[in-house]
Amino acid sequence: MGRILSMFVLILLAFPGTALAKDYRSFETREGVTVPTVIIAPHNPKAVVILFAGGSGTIRIQPDGTIRRAGNFLVASRKKFTKHGLVAVVIDAPSDQTDGGSVMEFDFRESEDHARDISLIVTALRKTYSLPVWLIGTSRGSTSVAGAGIRLQQKDPGRPDGIVLTSAISEDNRKGGNLLDMKLSAIRVPTLVVHHVKDGCHVTPHYGVSRIMDGLTGARITELITIKGGNTKGDPCGPKSHHGFLGQRGKVVKKIALWIKAH
Repeated sequence: MGRILSMFVLILLAFPGTALAKDYRSFETREGVTVPTVIIAPHNPKAVVILFAGGSGTIRIQPDGTIRRAGNFLVASRKKFTKHGLVAVVIDAPSDQTDGGSVMEFDFRESEDHARDISLIVTALRKTYSLPVWLIGTSRGSTSVAGAGIRLQQKDPGRPDGIVLTSAISEDNRKGGNLLDMKLSAIRVPTLVVHHVKDGCHVTPHYGVSRIMDGLTGARITELITIKGGNTKGDPCGPKSHHGFLGQRGKVVKKIALWIKAH
């Protein structure tokens, strides 16, 4: 199972009526590989959510709990999840995917090694909090989450209780990660899909969502939430666009949180 190395930096953050504990925790998963995380826990949480960024997946979490690349939709929304009673765990790329300039593209997000990393972290978080643990990914992060949902089939502590796929990839591209090339029918846990109707990114068109939903034949329960409105500017695949739910993030997080707590 590998060892887990933990380093905690507790910081109380002032929120109206709520005390948040912010921790840095580095997990040792496969031999010689570590996965940094930042964990923000509200008082009396109802579930744990692990947040997977898109792009390279490298957000450069520091030992003091700061995040150097925090613009991604899920990373930027981390505190919003805690307002709905969820422990937010922001996850960085594994060390073997950042050293030497490597990034989580091509086949790694769908690999057994990546699923093993995720399984060990889910197990540790379940032991810490004694709560359901869900995986939430956006864009290429949804590829990681779908891959874990496919590979982690055993009913053990390392299997997530459910998954959420936002702005998921449904078009072939040179970096891989197309969910439609994956065995989505193998996913058994509750699965929520969230997508903006005007997502302008060339690899995540809204018309691909229906095919993703059609592939989720084995999941215990599924639902599609379509988002409208908000703002967009700059790169249509970037965080400041409909792809990143700009102007609608609070609404999106609330819908996700309510669905998780209901299932």
